[in-house]
Amino acid sequence: MSTIDAMEIPALVHLHPDRRRPALAGGVGMMLLAVAAIAFPSETAIVVGAAGGWLLWLAGALMLAVALVTFTSWLRVLGAAAALAAVGLGVYLTLHPAAGALATAMVLAAALVMDGSFQLAAALHLRPLSAWRWLLASAITSLAAAGMLASSAPARSPQAVALLLFAAFATTGAALVATSLARAAPRRDAD
Repeated sequence: MSTIDAMEIPALVHLHPDRRRPALAGGVGMMLLAVAAIAFPSETAIVVGAAGGWLLWLAGALMLAVALVTFTSWLRVLGAAAALAAVGLGVYLTLHPAAGALATAMVLAAALVMDGSFQLAAALHLRPLSAWRWLLASAITSLAAAGMLASSAPARSPQAVALLLFAAFATTGAALVATSLARAAPRRDAD
């Protein structure tokens, strides 16, 4: 066993052997989303905006149900008012996807920050594996895309948003594929 193989064994223990196929499928799916984002930039921005509005509508409806079932008196009224405001805003953003795309761009930037941070931590944790470089590249790409979305550097045109999503999705997909193809952890015999 070489020195590099001995260094890779502790990192391979953290990769669950039964989760490699779903990680490979998820990676391929992310790459397909990346291709769709770059092939249909205008539609991507509208779908992102409408999906953001729909999710806000759904969250507001759930908040309304919780407020009505859980709280009493003035707290129920305040909870219902907040939930109805969220539902109304969600319906507006769903029916006006261009405005929803702008609002969702901020939420997307936050999601990319979380994704990039997680991938950075995973890359550093799995560093002896060759796949760690893919995770690091994906983390840097996601964090850069989040920064560009949040700073409005690309003017948030549908093409710019689609290009940033393409880069983030493609590198995340490549990182998932590389991680799923890492050699399986050796089985340890019980003594």
